[in-house]
Amino acid sequence: MTMSQATFAKVRRVLIGSLAALAAISAAGAPAQEPMTAEAPQDAIFKRPTDVTLIMSTSHGKYDGTYQRSEVSQICGEQSAEMSLSGGKVFLVQFPDSLEQQEINDVNFGSAALVGGVTSTSKFYVTVGVVPKSGGRPPGYVLDTTHPDNTGTAALAVTGGTTQLKVDGVNDRGETINLTVVCKPRKR
Repeated sequence: MTMSQATFAKVRRVLIGSLAALAAISAAGAPAQEPMTAEAPQDAIFKRPTDVTLIMSTSHGKYDGTYQRSEVSQICGEQSAEMSLSGGKVFLVQFPDSLEQQEINDVNFGSAALVGGVTSTSKFYVTVGVVPKSGGRPPGYVLDTTHPDNTGTAALAVTGGTTQLKVDGVNDRGETINLTVVCKPRKR
């Protein structure tokens, strides 16, 4: 039995997101300080209208640029322990839900520390796939703060059913990322 390219890409995206969640959970530990808490519960996490803005720099031209995409996300929000492959709560973003190729092809974010009302952490894993304006297809950008020389912060705000995630970081190659994901309430 053979798998179509579209099916393979969807399976790949789900697996990468699952690995991001597992990496985030293994990286999480007890917060070093009293956690700040979010103001409101998050809307349902599946199939939310989502806007992504991404600024990448210091990659020697590989990813440098500003990228934007608005589409429905596969997952955006706190996944319960019962739904998680790892058995623990995790905040996930898997974007987009479609396989259409645009300047942002995929964003996968996971953090087991950014749950339960916590609004800021330095423990997360993010991968991003882009099509640079200069052309080509560079390998995906990876920032895993459990690895040496990978640093960053992720901040979460939940207001009126809208979830906003901001990620700033630098990977071990010195490549910087500034990512903003805004997940809106699903239309009823």
